[in-house]
Amino acid sequence: MGIRIHSLILATSLVATVAVGIASASVFDGLGRGVAPKGDRLPVASSAIDVNYVTVETREPGTSVLNRMPVDPATAK
Repeated sequence: MGIRIHSLILATSLVATVAVGIASASVFDGLGRGVAPKGDRLPVASSAIDVNYVTVETREPGTSVLNRMPVDPATAK
């Protein structure tokens, strides 16, 4: 029974390794370009507005929560 369990674990590891290899190989598109085009990935957008943030900490017994809050330039000192 022990050999079956170990064989199953080994086979699962081998299949997982092959699956990760196939998934990482799908990122590459030929030898010339190196990496596939990123058209299917989310675009990175930069904010045109300069926003300042202030960190607000809320404490309770055993926890501490940090929140980043945007600061309105009109009310900032």
